[in-house]
Amino acid sequence: MRSYIRICGIVIAVLLCATAFFVGAAEPSEAEPAGVFPKDRITRILLMGCDRASGLADSILVVSINESEKQVSILQIPRDTYAEYTEKAYKKINGALSALGEEGIKDFFSQALGVPIHHFAVVKLDLFCKMVDAVGGVEIDIPQDMEYHDPAQDLHISLKAGVQHLDGKTAEHFVRYRAGYVNADLGRLDAQKLFLRAFAKRCRALGAQDYFRLAGASLTGVQTDIGIAEAVRIGGILRECDPETVPMQTLAGQAVKGQSGAWYYVLNREGACRQINEMTYPEISIEPLDFDADGLFDRTQNPQFHNVYTAAERELPLVFNPY
Repeated sequence: MRSYIRICGIVIAVLLCATAFFVGAAEPSEAEPAGVFPKDRITRILLMGCDRASGLADSILVVSINESEKQVSILQIPRDTYAEYTEKAYKKINGALSALGEEGIKDFFSQALGVPIHHFAVVKLDLFCKMVDAVGGVEIDIPQDMEYHDPAQDLHISLKAGVQHLDGKTAEHFVRYRAGYVNADLGRLDAQKLFLRAFAKRCRALGAQDYFRLAGASLTGVQTDIGIAEAVRIGGILRECDPETVPMQTLAGQAVKGQSGAWYYVLNREGACRQINEMTYPEISIEPLDFDADGLFDRTQNPQFHNVYTAAERELPLVFNPY
């Protein structure tokens, strides 16, 4: 595990949910402008969590909110995803926020994914523990024993399998842990899903005073272009969603070793198209016509990368997964 903390992007989704649940408790004013949501009644929010040391966006989520159908879905984008967002050698997607800025990375994902990204939210990592403690902790059924010790970081993770009540510190350990997963980083993405569902469930049980405390702990740690009117609308939708039924997927792809020796997560175009379709058009099959039209997630010079990118989803090449 690296020297800086890689808290999962769940932090951002948690903040969005918590804040939106809170403001959603109030009825929107009749004076609010109409048409806050786009004409297709779907709003997509790019949610990013940055590490403490370097500003890398090591957790990236796209949350799709369908106002008409009262549905929410979440797509995880692995931090090591290969992407041509810069002329420099470093091509992992977690560096895009530093290179492009908040508006730039929103535009990049709109172009690359082939669907508009309407808003962004960036969360500082120190917010995580405060939020968990603000709601009185979270109960999670931990899937396996988690044991990891790194004296250099003063990091000591020791969690037992089974139902546990986690406070801020132990919740941080849960979402940081990766060493014991067979597919390490991808296993951690699955842990993020567990945490988000548990935290959202806890938020739904909070009283008014608890929401004020959570909002107070949260609001100073986020950068976003989401306005109050939009937050109220989003909150109204989130309050109607059962966290257990919200679809959460990791963008389709596979880990591949680059020529430099570094490992990348290479997207599979067919699988990614399918997932974006499901988030955008759940009842019909329409491929986003501009999905990665410029081949930003492909590297044709590397046969292994290109094979994963172009393969039929069911026939992805078998490549050792270092995660």
